[in-house]
Parts: sequence; structure tokens; C-alpha cells
Amino acid sequence: MRWLGLALVAEGPTDYRFLPPLLYRLAEDLCLNHGLGAVEVDSVRPLELDRRIRDRTDQIVAAARRAEGSYQVLFLHTDGAGDPEAAIRERFMRWNRGLAALGRVDDRAIAVVPVREMEAWALSDGEALRGAFGTILSDGQLGLPRRAQDVENVHEPKRMLEAAYERAFRPRTPRRPVVAALEAIAERVDLARLRMLPAFQRLERDLRDALRELRYLN
Repeated sequence: MRWLGLALVAEGPTDYRFLPPLLYRLAEDLCLNHGLGAVEVDSVRPLELDRRIRDRTDQIVAAARRAEGSYQVLFLHTDGAGDPEAAIRERFMRWNRGLAALGRVDDRAIAVVPVREMEAWALSDGEALRGAFGTILSDGQLGLPRRAQDVENVHEPKRMLEAAYERAFRPRTPRRPVVAALEAIAERVDLARLRMLPAFQRLERDLRDALRELRYLN
């Protein structure tokens, strides 16, 4: 059995609630269905950045150097802010060039770039939200888009997710902020629904290609 280590650099604390369980599930799904033999997928390890370093690329490279040997795939997250291609071109590609200078051949960097914000992916599955929020409200009552593929068109997905959370708890008062539910949503969200989203399709395609290059997948 081969071991697959995963690591993540994300934009903020909220992203670290949602992305690790989701990215683990995606990698595990690919290895289970397309693996070259048995693969033990480890949980996603958040890399700690040294905030004393001013440049983001240098922060990521320093963190990757400290974590050498602990992962084969490093996910690099940045929100697309409406232009994911620009985010990949202007941020991810710069970070990846910095990592390439380390000269490693046994790991890969993968871009995780929602069109606007990570919360859009959390909105894609009403069943996942109902399970995480503990409600029976319909998608319409929660204020969700009618189709999963429409979530990337929502201009303020974070605000929509917070509004859905508030509706689920009326007339109760939420005791915790919505961020507390993100991990539960990530563990429940249907990958088939996320696969309707072009940004998620790109993530999965890049991850599949990387795992093939590393000889984990057919």
C-alpha cells in the first residue's frame, strides 16, 4: 500500500474549516476509483506560514521547505474574486514558480480557486446544509440557488451562506457562527454536485493529472 500525503495553504481561518475535509474526500475518491493499487490517503495538513516574511511566495516556499517529505500534493487556495483565470495567472503561477525552484520531483502544487469565494462550494448541496444546520427547510426557504451550477454566479456567497444559516435557526438564535458548520458541510457535500461547477472540475482535473504523474492513478 502506498501513502499519499496532502497539504494546504489557504487564504484564511474559514477556508481551513471547509477545504481540508473536502480535499481529502476528493483525493480519496480518485484513489479508490482510479488508483494503481491500494492508496492510504492521509488527512490534509495545513502548512503554517511565517508571517514575519512579507512576500506570500516566500512564505509558501519557506513552509514547503519545512514540510519536505510530509506530502506529495500541496493545495494552494486563493479566491477568484470573479476572475479565477487572473487569480491563477497572477498568484498561483507565481507561487508555483517559487516552489519549482526547490527542485523537487516527487510532489506537485494544485490550484484551488473558486470563481468568487470558497463559500460558493458550500452552497451547492442543500441536503448537506440541512444535515449540518439541523433543519428541514427546503432549498428555496434557505434562499439557495435553484441549480447547483448557479452557485458560482452568486456575487456574495459568504453572505448567502450566513443568511441560510440564520433562516435555519429562526426563531432560535444561533449560538455559534456559521463557520462552525463548515466542516460538517464539507463532510456531507455531494461531490457529484460540485462536479457540475467548472472551477471544481478544474481542481479535480489538475489533481487527477498530478496523481497520474506521481503514479498513484491509472
